[in-house]
Amino acid sequence: MLKEVYQFLKDPENTKDENTNFTYRITVFIKLLFWGLAIGVGIVIFNSIWEVTGILEPNKHAISKAFEEYSTPVLGLLIVIVAPVFEELLFRGPLGFFKDNKTFRIILYISIILFGAVHITNFEITPTVLALSPFLVAPQLVLGTFASFIRVKFGLVWSMLLHASHNFMLFLPILALKILDIPIE
Repeated sequence: MLKEVYQFLKDPENTKDENTNFTYRITVFIKLLFWGLAIGVGIVIFNSIWEVTGILEPNKHAISKAFEEYSTPVLGLLIVIVAPVFEELLFRGPLGFFKDNKTFRIILYISIILFGAVHITNFEITPTVLALSPFLVAPQLVLGTFASFIRVKFGLVWSMLLHASHNFMLFLPILALKILDIPIE
């Protein structure tokens, strides 16, 4: 699966996957979800070095502030439904309009980079955060790549589902901490 995504990223074409078998598509979906989470979590673990070394202040992620401002159900709805639908419409929706491979390639790369860049707002913006931004938004760049792949191959609804499932899986541990009344730090 990673080879296919790499090939797509290396030489992108706006070509749908003709295999409409549901089992095949679910298998691809699950693989993309697994690899997106595995790579993303790996990057987050690597990025913890910035906090451990004191380069980046801990607890400066927007999720901490969001739990203070919103109830858990509202936050869950925003993270799992609203953000994925809105972001996929904004960043992956337009991909279907570009059939010329040269134009499509440029739009695809811009879409992935902008998707990552928007997520730097998950952090309190400081010169250090800006300097580290390629590392800090790398998980979103991975998700943006995988969502772009599945959007082109299977359609926009699939990228929305992938994004929502990804966010849901990341929200579950936070939800568990909240339910168990364990402080998020």
